[in-house]
Amino acid sequence: MSNFNSFQELLDFCRTNHCSVSEAALRYEEAYSGRNQEDILNGMRTILQQMRDTVASGIDSDEPSMSGLTGGDAKRVMAFMEQPGCFLSPIEMKMIAFGLATLEENSRMKRIVACPTAGGSGSVPAALIAVEQEKGVEPEQTLKGLIAGGLIGEITARRMFLSGSAAGCQAEVGVASGMAAGGLVEMMGGTAEQVINAAAISMQNLMGLVCDPVAGLVEVPCVVRNGLSGVQAAASATMALAGVKSFIPMDEVVEAMAAVGKLMHPSLKETAEGGLAQTKAAKAFTERFKAPKTVSEIVADATNE
Repeated sequence: MSNFNSFQELLDFCRTNHCSVSEAALRYEEAYSGRNQEDILNGMRTILQQMRDTVASGIDSDEPSMSGLTGGDAKRVMAFMEQPGCFLSPIEMKMIAFGLATLEENSRMKRIVACPTAGGSGSVPAALIAVEQEKGVEPEQTLKGLIAGGLIGEITARRMFLSGSAAGCQAEVGVASGMAAGGLVEMMGGTAEQVINAAAISMQNLMGLVCDPVAGLVEVPCVVRNGLSGVQAAASATMALAGVKSFIPMDEVVEAMAAVGKLMHPSLKETAEGGLAQTKAAKAFTERFKAPKTVSEIVADATNE
C-alpha cells in the first residue's frame, strides 16, 4: 500500500486502481491504522456530525466571545439572506454563515473539529454542509468529501507545518480551503485529477496569507477569513469541475507555500506584531484587553455575569 508521500503518488494510485480519492484514503487508513473500513467510516461520521452540530449551534447564537471581539455575525448573515439587498445566492450565504458560525463557536470555547487547525476549522464544514443542504447531496457523499479533504490535509502536512506560527495563515485557512475545494469535487463525483486541481487552485490563491491576530486571539481577522474561505473553495471546485487545471502541480504548490512560510517575517506569523494586529484600532483594543483590572472592575464583571 502506497504511503502517499506526494499528491503525484496519490494520483498514480487512483489511476492504477481506478478508484476515487476517498476510496484511496480509506484503503490507506485501513492499511496503516489496522482498523476496518466500517470503523473508519463510523469515526468520520461522528466528526461530520460534530461539524453539523457546531454550525447549528453557532447559527442560533448571538453570544459574544469572552473577549467581546466576535459573536452573532453568523446569525446576522443568515437573517440577511431574505433581504432585498442580498445579491449572493443562498448557497454562498450559507457558506459564509457556516464558516462564521464555526469560528464563533471556537471563540466561545465550544466544541469544534480542528480542520486542519482550530483557526482554520470553518472552511470545510461551511463548504460541504452548505452544498449538501442546497444541492440535496446524500450524507454519504458528503462523508466522501470529508474523507478526501482529510487526505489532502494529511499529505500537505508532510511537506509543511500546518500552523500560523510556522507559516502564517496560509498554513491554516489556506490549507483548509484546499481541503474544502477538493472535498467538494469529491462529493460531487469529480475525478481524482479534478479533486487535486481544485485543491491546488484554492491553495495557491491564498498563498502568502499572513497570521495577524488582534491581541493574539483567534478571532479577528480569523472569523471573517473562515466565513469567506468556504466560498473561495467552492469557486475553485467549480473551476476544476468545469475543466480548469492548475498549471502548477499540487506538490509544487505545497512546496512553494512552505518556502513562502519560511520567508515570512516573524511579525506576520501569529505573534500579533504585524499586519492588522498593529493597526490603531487593534492596538487600542489590545491595550484595554490586557490592562490589569481593579478589584471593583472584577466584582462588577462577576455581578454582570
